[in-house]
Amino acid sequence: MNKLLSKINKEKLFNLIIILIVISLYVCVFLFIYSNFRERKRQEISNGIIKQVDKQIEKNEEDNSLVTEVIAKSGGYNYTVLGKIRIKKINIYQPILKENTKKAYDASVVKMSGPNLNSNGNVAIGGHNFMRGNFFIKINRLVKDDKVTITDLTGKSVDYYVYEYGITTIDDASYLAQPEDMTEKIITLVTCTKGGKERYFVKARAKK
Repeated sequence: MNKLLSKINKEKLFNLIIILIVISLYVCVFLFIYSNFRERKRQEISNGIIKQVDKQIEKNEEDNSLVTEVIAKSGGYNYTVLGKIRIKKINIYQPILKENTKKAYDASVVKMSGPNLNSNGNVAIGGHNFMRGNFFIKINRLVKDDKVTITDLTGKSVDYYVYEYGITTIDDASYLAQPEDMTEKIITLVTCTKGGKERYFVKARAKK
């Protein structure tokens, strides 16, 4: 009798494990599909903003305008756009947004601090490190002398070359500091690691 009960309990346990495995597979498939859907929607928003930015840049070049920001509409929202960032090595081509809001970070990368794009000083740009595509999950692949290109709304593009990168705590903001030599043009890319407990940063400098 005890052997029979033991066999039944083992079968129940085995069936329960199978059910849990199947449920886990369904959850993984759902999360994968949802992640792809979110990334496609986010990329559509980003591409829509880029097209509007390119039109504004063309207009600014024709008018010789010094406009530094423009409102772009995409996905039912308005975004204040400052320019574009391109990093060919890790396939990043994104608008740089002004708003430091969750909505902006969910759509693209955001200027965190510093002067106008391509001006003297240190401009910090932040981005998420989750999902795929054009967030900042891959900036840890950048090494010394890799190129980051920033285009402002006047149409001016400046190439910045990586010279420093590393991990620091959330309480350390030294990477946001302005350089002692204010004739330098510096871009600092920032993203979160370990669930937001640390920051990964990449610093790049324009050649004089």
